[in-house]
Amino acid sequence: MLDVIADSLGLDRERVEGLVRSRVIRIRGYRGLLYASLRRELAGYPEGTVVIFGRDWSRVIHGYPPIQRAVLLRVAVPRHFIDRVVVEEKLNGYNVRVALIDDRVVAITRGGLICPYTTARLNRLLGPKLREALRELGPEEHYLAGEVIGLENPYTRYFYPEAPRFGYFVFDVFREGKPLPPRRRDEVTEKHGVPHVPVLGIVDKDNVDEIRGIIAKLHREGREGVVLKDPEYRVNPLKYTTPATNIGDLRIGMRFFMEEGRSFLFSRILREIFRAYEEGLEGPKLDSLALELGSAILRPAIETVKQIARGEMVAEEFELEFANADELNEFLDYMASLGIDLIVEKTWEENGYLRARIKKPKDTWIEVRKILETGLTPID
Repeated sequence: MLDVIADSLGLDRERVEGLVRSRVIRIRGYRGLLYASLRRELAGYPEGTVVIFGRDWSRVIHGYPPIQRAVLLRVAVPRHFIDRVVVEEKLNGYNVRVALIDDRVVAITRGGLICPYTTARLNRLLGPKLREALRELGPEEHYLAGEVIGLENPYTRYFYPEAPRFGYFVFDVFREGKPLPPRRRDEVTEKHGVPHVPVLGIVDKDNVDEIRGIIAKLHREGREGVVLKDPEYRVNPLKYTTPATNIGDLRIGMRFFMEEGRSFLFSRILREIFRAYEEGLEGPKLDSLALELGSAILRPAIETVKQIARGEMVAEEFELEFANADELNEFLDYMASLGIDLIVEKTWEENGYLRARIKKPKDTWIEVRKILETGLTPID
């Protein structure tokens, strides 16, 4: 097994042994499949890269590369792109790569884990279509990358009318770690009935006003933003999020401010700083932004403190759908193996499936209780 990992990644076996001991490389299993995933960039392979292996074969699924964020469109777009720009909608969910392994559709999270819940839901929703699309592409070399959206998942939940519960939209097709042009993605997904992210326009790189108009419309609709791509993938993409998402994320993250608030705060404030600068916000418009931003930071955090002071638990709450109790227990075991203990509040049968209402306790609950008891903060 270690030899296979070493050969696949071009590393010495001795180094692989050390990386496994330090858990930089995690070895895990999923329904008879054994795989290793990278917890950081290694030997030119991005974080989240997966090596899946059997008795006489192995397969490398490259991690999804990070996308640079633009905050000044008028500067970044003309400098970065060559000529034309494909403007795609950026959906607010979680990144999932889909591969065909031994003719089985498996769903791999951005962190490099085969998620049993996502794999099962995707197979029920799109399994045959995904299988046929990957068969046409060549499953030994190709895999899909896309966004899972909707309210019924354990990771990132936003309501989308086109996928209110659970949906999957492909944003890239990869061949051995290299993305194919967007038009090839659209050809293969549309042929097999697999949804892809909306293409909102193809514009000249100097026509930034048209891109800004697209983003303004998305902002009014409360949607996340855009990914900007070269039509031939000659340069890497850029991403840009709407103020509705920047501020909306703060409202959500600051509910659990002792953990998620720290990572949510500065990056989103930075985006709004440069948006306000680029748009020339002054006077009442700037005051309005400042009030909205401050409210998004303070109100949910203060409500969380009040909730804990009343003796209530602070937790994420969500509902999930499973084929049966075995599938639910498999998911709970998977999350427990990651150190995440979930509380199943209630289960019931609906339309032939098992539904579960689940709570995920947050560390904010423990930290705020300590502050309320001692009057002292753990952060200087």
